[in-house]
Amino acid sequence: MAFGVNSVMNMGIGALFASQAAIQTTGNNISNVNTPGYSRQSVVLQAKYGIDYAPGQVGQGVNAKEIIRSFDAFVEKSYLDKFSSAAEYHALYSELRYVENLFNESNADGLSSSLTQMFSAWNKLSQQADSLATREALLSACNTLTSALRNADNSLNTLEEQINKKIRNDVDSANQLIKEIAELNRGIAASYREGRNNPNALMDLRDAKVRELAGIMDVDVHDNGPGDYTVNMKNGTPLVQNDVPFSLSLSAPRVENGLTANSPYRENKGTAHFSGSDSREYTVEMLGDAAIDGGATFRVSLDGGKTWLTDSQGNIKEFEAASEGGSVRAGNLDIWFDAGSVAKGDRFTISPKSDVYWHSPTGGAVNISPQIYGDNTSNPNRIQGGSLGGTLIARDYYVGEYRERLNALSKSITWEVNRIHSQGMGLKPLTSAMGTYAVGNTSAPLGSSESRFTWADRLQAGNTSFTVIDAATGKAMIPYPGLNVLSNLPGGNFDPSRHSLEDVRNAINAASFTDQGGVTHTPFNAAIVDGKLQIKTTDPKYGFSVTSDTTGLAAALGINTFFTGDTPGTIGVRDELQADLNLVNAGLLSVPGEITAGSNEVARLIAELATKKVDIGTAWSNTTSQSLVDYYSTIVTKVGADTSSVKYTAATETAMAQDLYSRQEEIKGVNLDEEMSNLIKFQASYKAAAKLVTTANEMIQTLLTMKQ
Repeated sequence: MAFGVNSVMNMGIGALFASQAAIQTTGNNISNVNTPGYSRQSVVLQAKYGIDYAPGQVGQGVNAKEIIRSFDAFVEKSYLDKFSSAAEYHALYSELRYVENLFNESNADGLSSSLTQMFSAWNKLSQQADSLATREALLSACNTLTSALRNADNSLNTLEEQINKKIRNDVDSANQLIKEIAELNRGIAASYREGRNNPNALMDLRDAKVRELAGIMDVDVHDNGPGDYTVNMKNGTPLVQNDVPFSLSLSAPRVENGLTANSPYRENKGTAHFSGSDSREYTVEMLGDAAIDGGATFRVSLDGGKTWLTDSQGNIKEFEAASEGGSVRAGNLDIWFDAGSVAKGDRFTISPKSDVYWHSPTGGAVNISPQIYGDNTSNPNRIQGGSLGGTLIARDYYVGEYRERLNALSKSITWEVNRIHSQGMGLKPLTSAMGTYAVGNTSAPLGSSESRFTWADRLQAGNTSFTVIDAATGKAMIPYPGLNVLSNLPGGNFDPSRHSLEDVRNAINAASFTDQGGVTHTPFNAAIVDGKLQIKTTDPKYGFSVTSDTTGLAAALGINTFFTGDTPGTIGVRDELQADLNLVNAGLLSVPGEITAGSNEVARLIAELATKKVDIGTAWSNTTSQSLVDYYSTIVTKVGADTSSVKYTAATETAMAQDLYSRQEEIKGVNLDEEMSNLIKFQASYKAAAKLVTTANEMIQTLLTMKQ
């Protein structure tokens, strides 16, 4: 630009434009003082290049280069991390508060009170063993307990359903935000001109969307300028790559293959199958090269292969791999495989619950639901925060564990009471007994996983004695303790690792005794009905009772027991006892072989379970030795401790997130006092620039007058 009067005019016009841009930007800041997510904007003023002239270089005025926003990317990155963590713990606390209220034992009608009342009722029966009124009161107390267990289980089930709805909503919201961020990236890249045009409003909106996404799941932002903006999970899994969105889904229970490179199972396109449900993910690993149904074995992990299920001696359990007809029970699932040969190291990941999966536009699905290992650390390749992470952890690891402990309590109550009751005697003998627990594979050893039997791990080697009773006189027809009905098994005793339900049935049918007249009788007719053992007497004049059982078979099969079921949702008092109070076993058959009305040994032993230590444990926790009442107290204590701990962590993470938020607001927020000061300053600049234009105009008019 040449030096002269026109350059002064141009200088004034440039200053007017710069001041006008500054005033308009200040006005925009003032207008958006209360707009959420708005970043304060400012005009970058840049001096124009001077020109060489005598007596020296002369300036050419000012240029409004660009409008920028005040924003600290480092502070925002730290804030997103803490905000995501705070959202996770707030979501977790929200669910645990519900559970804490459920296990609130300040209520006199709580589960703890029901458990105590049941044992108290058994104690009263031991004092009045022949009282039908006392038996009626006992059944009422036991029904109250089973109802309390069912209500607790139903409440936890309802909570899981509510959590699943929240998870689905979070997945839908995350997918929408991911799409919107990708679209904003496209718009920002299209509008951006380096050093000239910054789409600040679009970038503010994008930051707001990223914050919303961070509230749902963990995010890690990499901003290298328009056209190079990515949002990943902390583990590097991409959610947005520039203008390309990825997606999440909530999928139904499924199995994923992890076959070795040279596995022959690839050719068969085989996989694992399962039935049942659990809140944990199962990892199934083959232990050798073999065929399904031909020697292949596997082990099972509930924490991604960090630890493996063990037996009571602490040894890793090995399961026989079989096809559907011979499925095996591992944990809470029945597992089977397609036919074919597998290789050592072949893995199958079973998700018996709905999980969140990540999808790429061209690739497959990857499970990203949180996974917690046995040492309480988490899988770094999964979701690490946000409300989605919190609700998934609440469902799978907190509520899931409480349900598992409640299941363990119900199972122990059932087993301990039935174990004693099954060897007792009521006020009249049995004439028939239908087992209440089914065996999945009646030809498999009852103590093996192949039997798919609820009580497989409770059975012991030994024998079971039945006495035959004259129904008319109530006296034993054979000397006490009666017939060792399992003595006909190979080896003369029951062995849970060898003998099946079919073997037990055959042994009972073969049991016989010889009366005083030398006549041999086979008093029992045993059959298997839908996997359950049924025992009937072969003559109406016979009655029978279990007098001794060192194997646990009677309790395990549900013969002469008190409770049915084994979980909070299935436990109940046997219908036969509700219909006939005389069948409630309060005592034992006397040594001479008579039914004694005042016998109370069974009722007394069951009442003592209130304080007797028993072994209770789950697949998630070590087996402990404590009373049933104390074990329930530990559940209540754990719920309270977990809730308190999560509440504290939520408050701490929120405070840290709020501090970072405040620091960012100090940088990007609009200060009205500062903006008003700027407005006055820029207004003065505008007036001065206008005066400069007026002066330049007068100079031009003077020159024109001189020419005339």
